[in-house]
Amino acid sequence: MDSQEINKADYQEQGPKKGIVIIVITILLGTNGLLLWQFFDKKNHLDQANQTIVTTTAEKDALQVQLNQFKVDFEKLKTDNSTLQNQLTEKDEQIKAKVAEIQKLILLGGPAQIARAKAELAKLKEMNDVYAVQIDSINKINATLLAVNDSLNNNLSQERSKNDNLASENSRLFSKVSAGSILKAMNVKTEGFRFKSNGDEVLTNKAKQVQKLRTKFVLAENRVIDNGPVDIFIRVLGPDGDVMKSTNNESFKSNGEDLIYTVKQTVEYANSDTPVDIAVGKGGSFAKGKYNVEIYHGGAVIGGQ
Repeated sequence: MDSQEINKADYQEQGPKKGIVIIVITILLGTNGLLLWQFFDKKNHLDQANQTIVTTTAEKDALQVQLNQFKVDFEKLKTDNSTLQNQLTEKDEQIKAKVAEIQKLILLGGPAQIARAKAELAKLKEMNDVYAVQIDSINKINATLLAVNDSLNNNLSQERSKNDNLASENSRLFSKVSAGSILKAMNVKTEGFRFKSNGDEVLTNKAKQVQKLRTKFVLAENRVIDNGPVDIFIRVLGPDGDVMKSTNNESFKSNGEDLIYTVKQTVEYANSDTPVDIAVGKGGSFAKGKYNVEIYHGGAVIGGQ
């Protein structure tokens, strides 16, 4: 066999081997490519996972900071508005429940939980903002009411002061009118009399002979008093200082005190000087000594002797 034929036989033998090698190399290259692609794909997913973990952790920390700040702000809101404690206490329970729910989501820490925690915290902040506005409005209303109340109290104090002044003036005028409505007895004169056998009265200054005392006086003109009857009370005090009592031991009021009187007489008064003659009989002899006579009208002494 010549060399040409040998070369031809070698070429024919190497042909199939080369094909197998090429196929193997191709398979190896493909496998390497697939492995390389899987490596980079896994690395990419790993990087994304790491980034997600970093992001989630940062979001968790940020949410925790926001939640803590929210709790501080709400506590301050309660402290600054202690007058609304009942309303705030009721709201506080709702806030605490929502805070606990958000805290649980943050601790779970998954992306879904973090997203939900964000949404719930946003709602909570919105709820608190609305409530803060309501409280501010209530505080403004309260401030206005306090201002109105202070104004009313000032006006009330002024009115009370005016009323007190008016009451004082009315009292003064009433006292003046009351004093002016009391009559005055002028020219008071008391004398003793005895009876003659024929019944006539005879003036006497001997105590053992006196059977009747007669007090005469004039009620002075007074335009304050209305025309009509007025009651005059006479108190006769004996030498012993005791009051000679009326038959029924009757009394009248004077400065809140009950005074026994000796005789009462109703006089028709017509706003002009009116003479009055009032007799006091004892039914027996009068003791020797000085007798004092007090004349009263309207509970006040208007004359005497």
